[in-house]
Amino acid sequence: MVDEPRIGFFICHCGINIADKVDVKRVVEYAKTLPNVVYATDNMFMCSTAGNDLIRDAIKRYNLNRTVVASCSVEQHGPTFMRILEEENINPYFHEQANVREQVSWVTEDREEATKKAISVVRGAVARANNLERIDRKRIPVEKSALVIGAGVAGLNAAIDIAESDISVHLVEKTPSIGGHMTMLNKTFPTDECPMCSISPLLNAVNINSNIKLHIYSEVIDVSGTLGEFYVKIRKMPRYVDEEKCTSCGLCADHCPVELYNEWDRKFGVRKAIYKPFPQAIPSVYTIDDKHCIRCGACIDVCEPNAIDFDQTEEIIEVKVGSIVVATGYDEYDPAVIEEYGYGEYPNVITQLDFERIVSPTSITGGRILSPSDGKIPKEIVVIQCVGSRDEQIGKNPYCTGVCCMYGIKNAKIAKDQIKDGNVTMCYIDIRSPGLLYEEYYKDAQERGINFIRGKPSEIIEDPITRELTVKVEDTFMGKMLELPADLIILSAGMVAPKGVGRISSKLGILRGKEGFFKEQHIKMAPVNSSKAGVFLAGTAQGPKDITTSVAHGKGAASAASILLSRGYIDKDLLTAVVDLNLCIGCRFCEPACSYGAIQMKDGKAEVNEISCGGCGTCVPSCPTGAIQIRGFRDEQIVPQIREVLREV
Repeated sequence: MVDEPRIGFFICHCGINIADKVDVKRVVEYAKTLPNVVYATDNMFMCSTAGNDLIRDAIKRYNLNRTVVASCSVEQHGPTFMRILEEENINPYFHEQANVREQVSWVTEDREEATKKAISVVRGAVARANNLERIDRKRIPVEKSALVIGAGVAGLNAAIDIAESDISVHLVEKTPSIGGHMTMLNKTFPTDECPMCSISPLLNAVNINSNIKLHIYSEVIDVSGTLGEFYVKIRKMPRYVDEEKCTSCGLCADHCPVELYNEWDRKFGVRKAIYKPFPQAIPSVYTIDDKHCIRCGACIDVCEPNAIDFDQTEEIIEVKVGSIVVATGYDEYDPAVIEEYGYGEYPNVITQLDFERIVSPTSITGGRILSPSDGKIPKEIVVIQCVGSRDEQIGKNPYCTGVCCMYGIKNAKIAKDQIKDGNVTMCYIDIRSPGLLYEEYYKDAQERGINFIRGKPSEIIEDPITRELTVKVEDTFMGKMLELPADLIILSAGMVAPKGVGRISSKLGILRGKEGFFKEQHIKMAPVNSSKAGVFLAGTAQGPKDITTSVAHGKGAASAASILLSRGYIDKDLLTAVVDLNLCIGCRFCEPACSYGAIQMKDGKAEVNEISCGGCGTCVPSCPTGAIQIRGFRDEQIVPQIREVLREV
């Protein structure tokens, strides 16, 4: 039986944030007249120790069982006041907060109007407080293991950090080796250091960590269950090489007669039908490209450990984990969509990632910058920024990738340093260089003689005979059209969500933003949380980032995922949806409305999984009979609040 409400009312001055516009003394006197308010007062700072003590003392002195605090948003200090109730053995959800700062004083100029508005908000809050219900907490056991999808720099860092918390990790990577895009780079800004020197220790650390199980050349094909108990199916593709036996000697590749472009080298390198993507690849195991293998048997003949195994088939592995980190990375935007630039048609128009592989010491050019069409040293190089980003045309992306300016400047400097008698020109919209050493990096490029033209090229034209290129661009500073000759053009293509990410989104039941990347729960306050409890986002899976930010984001996701698992259980407040089975007609409208995948049908009625439910309330308006409600936000709590806010006095 619920006790008769005994409400304590407290209003905060918030210095002058509230009191400058709201007559707090007048609000206190009004609050004293409201139903079941047995005590009302004001304080300069309710969130301070003195303010907290004021609430504690009032609870004891006046036998309060509910509190209403008129102050800032419930998101900011609601937990502070709820904790006080909990310490006094009162259910924390018998606290109600009236927002008279953001919703009143900060948006209302006239003091009289602000005071009246505050009184209305307080009147509604007290009406709701009179109808609050107890919200219980449920202890949920969790599986002390995690799944990390994607083994780029963010996923690797997430896996290591989780494993170092003595939690087992299943790390899934769809390609034959771990490391992602960072392993393809030649240098990294702003220090121009070797990326492989930075990431190799991480690759090896992941490979030897006893808490990490690598699932390479694999993909997640199904996910079921909820926070603390996810059931995952992983498809492992056959390498046709025994990973335990292979010594990575390379004799098999030496004798393979089939030669192909190496995808990892962006086609500026070659590989065989049996191959290892790059020398430092982890696992250090060869893979047979079944699509191009001619089954000649040459690799079998020279493999002393007998590691070649054409009897291998795909394998389905089932694992149980408590939390999931999604680190699926990004794809480089395909500039072929922009027909005016001729990418894919003109051989001397390449992307920044292509250029990274050209200048790599392991490329077919030996690291020398040569024009793909004729192998000559290009004397006129043009770098074009914002290709496939900051573009609102149909099929393009309006967002800024955020790394392309520094990326482009880095490679422009490399080109200028190698071809000292050449001209390097960068065409840009704006140079964005926020970060330590970044602006200095940009200034250094200017001092080295790189030309910067503010303008986005409209077209690239190739002479069909000489292969000479011409870039048409308006210099917006000079206000004139220019035609720049070019032997090599490097396009700074933006970051886009990787292909196939929609399938992963469906399997996990998490939302994506309109740009295609996975949607975070809150862009500022919960950037690593996905829309589903227990699933976290790392690195460029959530949006474009540089290496530094990707590493930090991966570590943040690892921390969030580990917190849930380290104790072996979590306590969840059941601020969740609940179904009145007498009203439910089994129409299933609520099922697709739930972005958490928390509603299923059982015996013709909707059933809510309390562990998965996020309490967002989107299911409520979808129900035609009013059978589904959110605890703490039922109609009998919200309707009186709205009525009292709107009531004229």
